Amino acid sequence: MSTKDKQEQLVKILKSWQHIENQSIQQTAKIIDKSKNPLIRLVMEIIQRDSTMHHRVEQFIIDSIENENRPVTLTVEDLEQVWGAIESHIEAEAKTGELVSQAMKALSGTKNVAQQYLLTYLEHDEKKHDEMLDDLALVKRGMYKSA
Repeated sequence: MSTKDKQEQLVKILKSWQHIENQSIQQTAKIIDKSKNPLIRLVMEIIQRDSTMHHRVEQFIIDSIENENRPVTLTVEDLEQVWGAIESHIEAEAKTGELVSQAMKALSGTKNVAQQYLLTYLEHDEKKHDEMLDDLALVKRGMYKSA
C-alpha cells in the first residue's frame, strides 16, 4: 500500500471518527438537558468538551493531509522560542499531581464517593497532560539529535 493510499485510508477513518464525536456531543447535550443532577451534568460537559477537542484534532490531521498548503511543521526554533515557558508549565503540572495525591488522602476513608470520583478524573487528566509534555520533550530531543 502506498503512502498516498494509507493517507486516504487515515482520512476516511478520521472522518468516521468525527461522526462518532459529533454523535457524542449531541448525546451529552441531550443528557445535560434531561438531568438536573449537577454531577451528571458536569460529567457530560467534560465528555462534550473532550469530544469537541477530539473532533478538532482529527480535523487538524485531515487538513494536514488533504491541504498541501497546511503541512504540519515543527522546528527546533519553534520549540526553543517557548521551551522555558513549557518547562515552567511542567513544574506547575508536577505540583498539581502532588495536590491531587494530597486531596485523595484527605478523602480517604470517607463516604464522599462523588468527590473521589471527580478527583480521580482530575488525576487522570493531569497524568494525560504530563504524558503530552513528556512526549513533546521526546520530540524536542529527537529534533536536536537529527539536526
